[in-house]
Amino acid sequence: MTNQPLLVLSEQRLRHEVQRALAAAAATHYEMVRNRCLIAACLLEFLGGLTLIGLSFHVTGEDFGKALFLGGLIVGYLGPVWTWIMATWRGGE
Repeated sequence: MTNQPLLVLSEQRLRHEVQRALAAAAATHYEMVRNRCLIAACLLEFLGGLTLIGLSFHVTGEDFGKALFLGGLIVGYLGPVWTWIMATWRGGE
C-alpha cells in the first residue's frame, strides 16, 4: 500500500502561501514596533505632565503655579489618551 497525499499543491501556490505568511509576519512585527513607540510616547507625555505638576509647587506666583498644575494635569493624563486614540483611529472604520 502506498501513501498518497490528500492535497497536491502546485509550486506557484506554495510560493504564494509562503509570501503570504511572510507578509503576515512582517505586519505583526510592524504593529509590535508601532505599539512600543506609542507606549514610549505616552510614558514621556505622562512624565512631562508629572514634571509640570511638580514644578508648579516650586514656583512663585499663585496664577503661574495654578497654570503649571492644570497644564501638567492636561499633558500628563489627557496627552497619552489622545495620542493613543489618534494613532489608532482609522478614519471611521
